[in-house]
Amino acid sequence: MQPLMEMRPFLSVMHAKAHTAKCEVRWGGRNQDGAGNTVGEEVEQVNSFLSRAALVTKYMTKAGRENMLTQQAMEWNKKKTANLHKVLANRYIKISERAKLEDASFSEFRKKNGITEQTAQQWVCDVQQWAVTEPGSTTQQGATEDLRAEIESIIVALLRKKQDLYRQHDSNQTRQRKRRKIRELKNKLRQKIRLYNTIAEDPIDEGLASNLTEDYILPWERSEDGHSFRLKRSVFDQTMLIRRLEEEQSILVKEMSQHITSLRKEIKAVDKLKENIRMGYFGDMSEDAAAGWKSVLMRRSSILESSSQNAVSMYSAIVDNLQIQDTECSTDTDDEYDLSSPESED
Repeated sequence: MQPLMEMRPFLSVMHAKAHTAKCEVRWGGRNQDGAGNTVGEEVEQVNSFLSRAALVTKYMTKAGRENMLTQQAMEWNKKKTANLHKVLANRYIKISERAKLEDASFSEFRKKNGITEQTAQQWVCDVQQWAVTEPGSTTQQGATEDLRAEIESIIVALLRKKQDLYRQHDSNQTRQRKRRKIRELKNKLRQKIRLYNTIAEDPIDEGLASNLTEDYILPWERSEDGHSFRLKRSVFDQTMLIRRLEEEQSILVKEMSQHITSLRKEIKAVDKLKENIRMGYFGDMSEDAAAGWKSVLMRRSSILESSSQNAVSMYSAIVDNLQIQDTECSTDTDDEYDLSSPESED
């Protein structure tokens, strides 16, 4: 029960972009300690692979469809097992390179804006504290907080859509639809700003805000030190990204160690079964069946040994002093590969 009590909500990185700023900061996967660089959409990758059979399975019976999807899932697991050492090694290399690039970029960004390490850490705490603050207690304060959240979300959406207008869309027809959506969002933003100015003491400059002027700072984003909340949020996002990349490296090293440990456990289990065959423990099997079973075990042992050697060689080339926990096989092989029949127990 203890792990269940320590569980926290995890909002996938892509879905978090559609939530409010406070929700993204508080529950977004990129901001959760220990999450690594995962995006939280791993199940969707499996579903995407299984969806390839949709054109065929929709004409099948229920049993045939289930059999086809089972074969697809087994093939997915087979490929994942066979290529696990390559995937982990390549991912570790890419994550390490990206971590260095992001760290260098962030250092240059802090130097350009005159931000010290202590200031950056303080801003991270400020953003986290801002995310957990509740709306005002009075009705007017609550309405003001809601309008601020809506204005922020619209501005962020506009900035992202303008950034992706030419980067993600090739055709003029698609861009035209996106421009129409941008115009609609700008009109909505103007309406929210006018409504906010009627109830708030610190009015927003409608022209500068609706035109997304880069140097314009919203009233509630102004701080005593002269830095905007948008700058603090940028520092927060970059800091969280670097932390997640560093965590991902540790997670990958742990997975490499567990992979080798798992292979060695399985090798020990197969060796124990081979020893039972050599000692004449056949159960109810005939000698021919025992000889065939021994051949299967020898082939399996050879495959596992080769996989283990390849994994150790590849991991050792990219990770220094890889710690491998060499534990005894905890699997009860006699129960897993029971060689006796129910009749022999009578």
